[in-house]
Amino acid sequence: MPRPTRSARSVARAVRPVRPVRPVRLRVRRLVVLFAAGVVGSLVVGALGLVAAAVVGVRLGTRRVVVEGRSMVPAFDPGDRLLVVRLPRWWPLWPGDVVALSDPREPGRLLVKRVRAAGEVWVTVIGDNAAESTDSTRFGPVDRVDVWGRACYRYAPRGRAGRVRRTPPSGSATNGGHPGP
Repeated sequence: MPRPTRSARSVARAVRPVRPVRPVRLRVRRLVVLFAAGVVGSLVVGALGLVAAAVVGVRLGTRRVVVEGRSMVPAFDPGDRLLVVRLPRWWPLWPGDVVALSDPREPGRLLVKRVRAAGEVWVTVIGDNAAESTDSTRFGPVDRVDVWGRACYRYAPRGRAGRVRRTPPSGSATNGGHPGP
């Protein structure tokens, strides 16, 4: 039997069946599905991270305070419960803001007072009921770092629940040269 020539061998190789190739559409679909799964997974992980950060932020950045005494009547009665939000030290305070601050006489105790005037490093606070209030008229201005935060919501009693609004006190001084809100 004669030996095939070189050209006959190359033709024989060219005629061999080729392994079937998957259509391109299947590859594209698989890539789309994998990409979508990755996007959805990233969104879920991101959302869980945001929820965790919000929970930690709320836990560390808010405080519930119970009003005791009559120094803030008529705005707040004894027993009113307020949600106080922690403020960064650079956050401006405006006359009329209701704040919780460390009592200069008893550092472990918080006072709820209204801002009369504020500078960069000091705050003057007063109570709405001057006859029964211990405030800056007695102990002078307080350091800004002693202000824990601003009251933003009264959550009890239910009939008086709602947002705590800024009410400029009568005869309030300027806010360290800042214009009003």
